[in-house]
Amino acid sequence: MKKIKIYVLALFVGVAFTACDDLLELDPQASISDDIALSTPGNIQTAIVGGYAALSSVNAYGGSYVYLTDILAAPQDEIYFNGTFTQPREVNDKEMLISNSFVAGYWNTSYNIINRANNVLSAIDVVTDAADRERLEAEAHFLRGVVYYNLVVAFGKAYNDGDPSSNLGVPLVLQPTRIIDDNLKVSRATVQAVYDQIIDDLEFARDNLPPDNGVFANEFTASAMLARVHLTMGNYTEAGTEASRVIESDNYTLFADIRENFNRTSNGSETIFAMQNTPTDFRNDMATFYTPQPYGRADIQIRDAHLDTYEAGDLRATLFVETGRGRMVTRYHDEDTSVDPRRTNISIIRLAEMHLIRAEANMRLTGSGVAGIGGVTPEADLNPLRDRVNLAPLAAATLDDVLRERRAELAFEGHFLTDLKRLEGTTQSLAEGVVQWNDNSLVFPIPERETNVNENLVQNPGYID
Repeated sequence: MKKIKIYVLALFVGVAFTACDDLLELDPQASISDDIALSTPGNIQTAIVGGYAALSSVNAYGGSYVYLTDILAAPQDEIYFNGTFTQPREVNDKEMLISNSFVAGYWNTSYNIINRANNVLSAIDVVTDAADRERLEAEAHFLRGVVYYNLVVAFGKAYNDGDPSSNLGVPLVLQPTRIIDDNLKVSRATVQAVYDQIIDDLEFARDNLPPDNGVFANEFTASAMLARVHLTMGNYTEAGTEASRVIESDNYTLFADIRENFNRTSNGSETIFAMQNTPTDFRNDMATFYTPQPYGRADIQIRDAHLDTYEAGDLRATLFVETGRGRMVTRYHDEDTSVDPRRTNISIIRLAEMHLIRAEANMRLTGSGVAGIGGVTPEADLNPLRDRVNLAPLAAATLDDVLRERRAELAFEGHFLTDLKRLEGTTQSLAEGVVQWNDNSLVFPIPERETNVNENLVQNPGYID
């Protein structure tokens, strides 16, 4: 994707800074001034495309949003980082340093995207066509809401861990950052305030995006993300309602074979939202760390204990390949195809997740065998997923059935951390033994360079600045 050069500030809250005081006087990093960059509808559109491009970078959905949170949350007897990079090893060992550059990249890129969205929103009146203005404004809200969700998941306590109205989340910045001054020294908002903003942004996107928007977010993409957020918060009625809205749109259909979801170079019928890669423009650290040579490093290895979590006969237990470095996930590399895995799309939301969210919501709200949201039973949502992986239908599902189905269906797609915490489970670290869901080691540290330049940023418990 062509990137617009509107870096009025590369990142927020010290991201453009270093710890050196003499650098604090530098002007914002800009190729052209923001009043020129955002002075035409075409430039606003290019800015939005640049936001999606940043969202697909290796520090966001092109990698860190997915694999870093997965290797943090998953038990090490199931998933183990066996590479030479110290930063993801720290994450997998739950012994992160405040100087961890992968964690800093997660933070920095996130605030870069937020600043892009804020700049678009501040200049949206430049767009005179009403339909275009509504769409572009909604896309900016969508990007901001998605990024704040991924930030608060990683850097804040879980919504169900204590009081979200007093626990610290991340700084909320809703205006564009154009100059470097003390106004950048924003304190962390509460977890509740961040989630409130996420809901506001995504609801605006849902209500103003078109039903079809090519590979970019549409109204159902926003509903799908809202379903995910509400499930994380334990808002089961809202989660099920948004998921049902997506399912009932008839915009998407399940693939007959789950394997059709992966190693794709274009979106498919089940794809609700995916990061787009091309032969010349690709950002795919999922392939880098999950894929064997010559394309990747084969650093994230899948152990026997993970395979033991699948039911006998489950096709999903075969979505792995043995390599010289260990067992790898074929969701990001299929040896039966000639496609370079670095150039395949990364699926972020697919229809199967919506069925699982609605099934869980209905199970919790009405119980097994009872029609709930969408006029369907939990079994009606689960059994099509089971059928396509060669499992028998469930006549009377339990909540455990739903959660087991969710784990098998969505494994390695970035759900391990949120599910570990909202379900109040346990994980394992080689250094620490069993770790409880609310342990401080399962929250990322605020990056060192941020706390160095902003004394208002409180570090997370367990980390020393």
